[in-house]
Amino acid sequence: MLSFIKNFGVSFQPNCWEEEDTRVDNPGRGFYRIYTYYPGTVPYEPPVRYEGECLALVLMDIGAFRDRELDFSALNEMRSILSAFRDLGFQMIVRICYDTEGKGMVREPSLFSLVKKHFSQVISVLKEFEEDIYVYQGLLVGNWGEMHESKFLSPKCLQELITLFRQETDGRIPLSIRKPVQLRCAFSENALSQGAGGKIGFFNDGILGSQTHLGTFGPETAGKCGWGEMWGTEEEILFMKPFVDEVPYGGEVLFPTEPLKPEQVVKILSKLRVSYLNSTHEERMLTEWKKTSYEGKTLYEYVEEHLGYLLRVRSVGMKLGKRWDCTVEVFNDGFGVLYEEAEVLLWMRQEGQTPILLGRMEGTLRGITGGESRMLRLAFDRPSCSEKSQHYRLEFLLSIRRMCDQKQIFFAQKSEEAGILLGTVFRGR
Repeated sequence: MLSFIKNFGVSFQPNCWEEEDTRVDNPGRGFYRIYTYYPGTVPYEPPVRYEGECLALVLMDIGAFRDRELDFSALNEMRSILSAFRDLGFQMIVRICYDTEGKGMVREPSLFSLVKKHFSQVISVLKEFEEDIYVYQGLLVGNWGEMHESKFLSPKCLQELITLFRQETDGRIPLSIRKPVQLRCAFSENALSQGAGGKIGFFNDGILGSQTHLGTFGPETAGKCGWGEMWGTEEEILFMKPFVDEVPYGGEVLFPTEPLKPEQVVKILSKLRVSYLNSTHEERMLTEWKKTSYEGKTLYEYVEEHLGYLLRVRSVGMKLGKRWDCTVEVFNDGFGVLYEEAEVLLWMRQEGQTPILLGRMEGTLRGITGGESRMLRLAFDRPSCSEKSQHYRLEFLLSIRRMCDQKQIFFAQKSEEAGILLGTVFRGR
């Protein structure tokens, strides 16, 4: 929108927004690394935070306790590990498991009662860090905690473990399980429609590996399968949609069995609404992305930028009268969702002066999905400075901060510390 809006000699000119020429690092999305620990058995080393990374997958192996409860030392070390990541400002993807060697059946307990006891002990620690946990992955069992190759994956076991987590966390920590079929095995269609799946999502460590994402989804349509069987990829993605709208989706990409063009990769990641990916696995795939050009940058850079949400100002309007009325259209160009409530503030700045807060925009960006636009609005009294002077220039800026931690959210377009310039009101130019 480049046209002038005039009212009684006053003109409003929207800004011409340019793309940001540096990487946009926003909270609650992006690439992550895995940090592996063995509480109660191997002393842990403090983590390192790499530039631009706000997420970390904290993997803790408790296989040494397969025949007994977690002791005080192990639980206390878990607290110390999580505290170290919190102190570095990470949001944590947490996975606690019995196996990090691909030997889940051997390393997990013999009794389900002990699995439940361990889970309850683990949850007691997690609750102390609920504000810093981005998502909790898995239910302790299976190879690498990925919920396969385990004797505790029956519908009864799945239901009991999921219910235990939801009840003891009171739904305040998002839970991701490995496959959508596992949620259907645990709960009936009626139970899910009544909220049994609230704050539950999925993680996928087989993204792009094959048409079914290495068995994450099935080969057949839902019409040929039962409720508790894997459905075809497109139908599983549709089933996951309401859950992914509430809980971040991500995991690891694998080298595909059949070559994928860059636009196919982008389309798949967008369909899945991917918010986070492992930055080191699979190295062969990521290296290929770094050598592939796409949309004026490498495919790796494009994916990195579009993980989760990526906000752009699309248009701005300003009605000028006795009261001024500002409307802003914000578009999410990312793959995923903005999950946290965010405060969107409108500022006014006279030339050479400090910005003045006009107020919080009406409307919300929470839940805005990839490809969606939201309209924000704020009506305010005509600035007194505009009544006293025949010549003035007033700039209007927009800033966004997450309400949970006050971290700033940056736009894909060039901004300044005070926010993105929306446009300018002139008189007597």
